[in-house]
Amino acid sequence: MDDPSSAEGSSHGQSAAANGISIGVVVTCYSMDRLVDVLRLIGSIRGQTSPVDELVLVVQQSQELLRALRPELDGLAPTHVTLRFLDVARGVSHARNTGITEITSDVVAFVDDDSILAADWAAATRSFYHEHPGVIGVAGAIIPLWDAAAMKWFPRELYWMLSCTYWAWSHPVPVRNGYGANMSFRREAFLCGRCFSEGCGVGAWGTSGWRGMGGEEPELALRVVRETEKPVMYVPAIRAWHRIRPYRLRTKTLLRRAYWEGRLKAALSRGAAGSTGVLTTEFSLLRLMLRAQSDRLVLLLTRPLTALRQEALVITVVAAVGIGFVEGKLRRDRLVCLHDRDSRLPA
Repeated sequence: MDDPSSAEGSSHGQSAAANGISIGVVVTCYSMDRLVDVLRLIGSIRGQTSPVDELVLVVQQSQELLRALRPELDGLAPTHVTLRFLDVARGVSHARNTGITEITSDVVAFVDDDSILAADWAAATRSFYHEHPGVIGVAGAIIPLWDAAAMKWFPRELYWMLSCTYWAWSHPVPVRNGYGANMSFRREAFLCGRCFSEGCGVGAWGTSGWRGMGGEEPELALRVVRETEKPVMYVPAIRAWHRIRPYRLRTKTLLRRAYWEGRLKAALSRGAAGSTGVLTTEFSLLRLMLRAQSDRLVLLLTRPLTALRQEALVITVVAAVGIGFVEGKLRRDRLVCLHDRDSRLPA
């Protein structure tokens, strides 16, 4: 597996003291199987060129993981560290909402437990929010960190199935929502009772693959953008790597994810969050997939087996998404906004 922790940072050198913007990071975790990943993430936070102000780790159910993490959190000063334990796994939305209540920083960031942050991640985040006061949230670049080089055949236009960014933009662009491996919001986004809907989201990942419709990230982002009238921006300079295990590329796992993604698209198309143009991301992705076909013709000449493998997967995934979308329409799927009142920040 490649090691991005040695990647050089850019020239973003501002600290919270320099621009007045503080950053808190929420990480949720649930299994000892992820201990090595969480430790790599903590190492990347410790190695920031500009320190993170707060780190909140929310551990679900696993007392063993909780005990293993406690001694590893030393040496993160000046970062203030909070370790929370939930004895019942109520899903990622509840765990993130628990973390939100602990954060006092200006920016609340969310990072998956199997992500690794670029060394200049905090500095780049501070710099962007400082220079763009009208932006409510940021979707950072998420780069796949393959467990094996043989996995790199996977087509970029399907990176969304791995919770990685497929966008090729080299400059900031407005987007509907980010992915939980690398996204953030101003604290303002969580005022007036706003938080992740606990009626959305999937259970913890396992080797059986994706379970449920998901949608907690777009549902929140649509609601926040509508109510604050401020955009979420994709910022490629704010980078993180997301570990991709081999089981994520199994056909059964990919088909299950694609089907549920179709169900999610059906729910979004009903405008559950009260916003217009909620499927602009999907239309943009379709255009990207069409452009990728011409690139695949070139690949067919140099690496025909890879090109055919990619094309077969794309066709299969599109079909599975379509089936899920039709079923979601027939079932009249919609995203709902449910939350625990204790998860709310004060207005």
